[in-house]
Amino acid sequence: MEEDRILARLTGDFRAFAVLVGVETALKTAKAFGGLALAVPKLDSIYREERDKEIRDAYDRGEPVRRLARRYNLTARRVYNILKRETYPGEGV
Repeated sequence: MEEDRILARLTGDFRAFAVLVGVETALKTAKAFGGLALAVPKLDSIYREERDKEIRDAYDRGEPVRRLARRYNLTARRVYNILKRETYPGEGV
C-alpha cells in the first residue's frame, strides 16, 4: 500500500503526527504549512476554562463551595477565587 511506503519514509515528530492523524491528513498539513515552525498549543487553558465555567454554573445552581472543591480536587480558596472572576478572556462578553 502506498500509505505504508510513505509512512516508512517519514521520521521523527512528523512520522508520529502521520501515525496519529493519518498519512493523508499529514501530507495535506505538510503541503499547507511545510517549512513553517508550528507551535501546537497545550489544551490545559481550554480545559481549565471549561472546568471553571462548570464550577460557576454549579455554584449558581446552589451547589456548596466545599462540595465543588472536593469534586474538582481543589481547595475551597481556589473555588472562591474562580467564583470571583466572572469570565475568562474568550468565554463571553
